[in-house]
Amino acid sequence: MSKIQFPFPFPEHLSIMVPEIFVAAMAMAVLLWSLFLPKEKHTITAWMGIATCAATIPLLLSQAGSIGLMTFYGFFILDPFAVFAKLLLVVATLVAMVLSIDYMRGEKHMPEYYAMMLFTLLGVMFMASATNFVMMYLGIELMALAVYVLVAYQREMLRSLEAALKYFILGSLSSGMMLYGMTFIYGITGQFDFEAIGIALQGVGEDGRFAMQLGMLFIIAGLAFKLSVAPFHMWTPDAYEGAPTPVTAFMSVVPKVAGFVLFIRFLVEALPVLQHDYVQVLTVLALLTMAVGNIAAIAQRNIKRMLAYSTIGHVGFVLLGLIAANADGYAGILTYMTIYLFMTMGAFAIIILMRRDGLEGELIEEYAGMSKVRPGYAFAMAVMMFSLAGIPFLGGFWAKYAVFIAAVESGHVVLALTALLFSAIGAFYYLRVVKYIYFDEAKHDFAFRSNSAVQVVVTVSTIMIIALGLFPGPLMEICHQALIGLV
Repeated sequence: MSKIQFPFPFPEHLSIMVPEIFVAAMAMAVLLWSLFLPKEKHTITAWMGIATCAATIPLLLSQAGSIGLMTFYGFFILDPFAVFAKLLLVVATLVAMVLSIDYMRGEKHMPEYYAMMLFTLLGVMFMASATNFVMMYLGIELMALAVYVLVAYQREMLRSLEAALKYFILGSLSSGMMLYGMTFIYGITGQFDFEAIGIALQGVGEDGRFAMQLGMLFIIAGLAFKLSVAPFHMWTPDAYEGAPTPVTAFMSVVPKVAGFVLFIRFLVEALPVLQHDYVQVLTVLALLTMAVGNIAAIAQRNIKRMLAYSTIGHVGFVLLGLIAANADGYAGILTYMTIYLFMTMGAFAIIILMRRDGLEGELIEEYAGMSKVRPGYAFAMAVMMFSLAGIPFLGGFWAKYAVFIAAVESGHVVLALTALLFSAIGAFYYLRVVKYIYFDEAKHDFAFRSNSAVQVVVTVSTIMIIALGLFPGPLMEICHQALIGLV
């Protein structure tokens, strides 16, 4: 019998994909096992999801020393940058699942909820290790399709269905724009690989420069949608308000971290020849995003919508790291997203604790007088708000400092000063929440449900924000080390 010849050899170094393979296997296991579990035991799938994330962390830590290993025919890379990003993504997913345990108890289709979170995690892990358009698009669409489902999870609520539909329609449009941009780049270079594209673009003459710029614009627009960059932010407030609160917390961190990580790798490897062009584009987008996010948030009375516009404003600040286009800027982005994880998850954890019979805890006025009844939670919420505002010396101050100083050192002084102005404007709506908590009279009781898991998230987030505010140096050093092999 003749020997069968496969068209491609078995991928080398496939072991570097063990964390992704493990997450994919567990996501499918959660779906399959739920078919054999009685409804009253569906909470087991939540613990399966949490255990999956917890077990993935040591798998990633074991890869920390890998530099530039590739597998899957060069589609997938493992380097310190990818490992650090994946650790952030796994931790954020783990925290979101912990926040979901009590919130989702008794909801229909609970196993599918945790499976979708794991599939989202798988997609963003692919994004962190993408080296070409194929893996990039695969990761983005896997993430997006799962998040669409999560936003619409509470199907009996009209606002959830409306938010998911808006998100899906606009997300499909952005994916088409991104694909259109990829066709321009591929048509000029004949390459899908980022590094190969970067090399090929250096040899393109002035005749092909317009096509290069057009492809760049469409790809940036597609990625900007995933990051809630204005004017591609229209879906964000509705999706954040309509989604279950743990999903809102999840969306605030995980797609943002993955989007910026992919953005950095794409710009550094594929578009160095167009650095001047994309810096100009990102400067305009950053100014617009900071303005929309920080000014529109002032008018919000729903705290989830306020935090949605807050996220848009913070994305504008993080764009300064991309505009700096140097190692300090990229390290500043990693620093910012690490601290932002704890600030956001801590704030949403307190919002979840506010939820009880007859009260969703989504109106800012409902936090009035919390300090007189729940001083511990009031202090934690104040720490989150002060840190998001960038008050010294909490973690959020150093997050903004890292990207602001990178922009200044790269010559964008006016832009950094403008960002500082918008940061001061943004402080108003954060301090307004603190004002309600400490200076207004309580309008209802604060009989929070006993929820030890969420209380742990609040405690850990508060401690981390204070600790990173006092000792930011180690985190900043780790973020610089994560860029070894990339820049």
